[in-house]
Amino acid sequence: MISTVSPTASVRRLSLIALAGVGVFAAVVLLLHVIRPEYDVITRFVSEYAVTDPVMAAIAGVGLGIGSMALAKAMTSVLPRERSLRTGIILLWIWAVCITGVGLFPADEFPTINPPSWHGAIHAIFGLIGFFCFSVGSLVVSFRLHVLPSWQKVAPVLTSLATLCAVFFFLLYAGLPAVGLIERIFVAFILAWIALVAQTLMTHTNASLDQMSPASQGGTAPSRER
Repeated sequence: MISTVSPTASVRRLSLIALAGVGVFAAVVLLLHVIRPEYDVITRFVSEYAVTDPVMAAIAGVGLGIGSMALAKAMTSVLPRERSLRTGIILLWIWAVCITGVGLFPADEFPTINPPSWHGAIHAIFGLIGFFCFSVGSLVVSFRLHVLPSWQKVAPVLTSLATLCAVFFFLLYAGLPAVGLIERIFVAFILAWIALVAQTLMTHTNASLDQMSPASQGGTAPSRER
């Protein structure tokens, strides 16, 4: 069966999925903050909500993972096929797989579980790899977007967000007491980067669809006369 969906429409749909993934994650995590006030936002990891609410935590992680996969696929379709960009997008694919794994394998309550459970250990490994790959991948992609005319306005903001992600990655694993607050700020920067890229892709595709419409070409669709 031959697909009739245009590449532009496909990128727009993938961008919408990416924005939906960000929205699902943010909504679920904010809800967990409300219904579980016993978890101190300064010292407790976001992942610890999975101890009491594993299903909701899984929905958040898998939702963000699917959204990140959609974004990586959209970027693969529209960005130039140069080595540095492809490297960055591959790292974003790894991030997407890892954050999905973070959702599927619940964390242990920190720091009371020692040694960690098997699913807690997998969760921690996925988290470390995923956060690292996003920090590096987003930075590589953001730097390269500066040379593309259609991305030059938003590229500085993306680069700033990616730089902050890299900084907060190291802070997250530095053993600081405010680890919960650091992680939440780090995740907020990640969500902002994904949402901004997805929104920019949608703006570009909407402009392309407008140019392809009959009205923009100075004509109207032919009518049938009996």
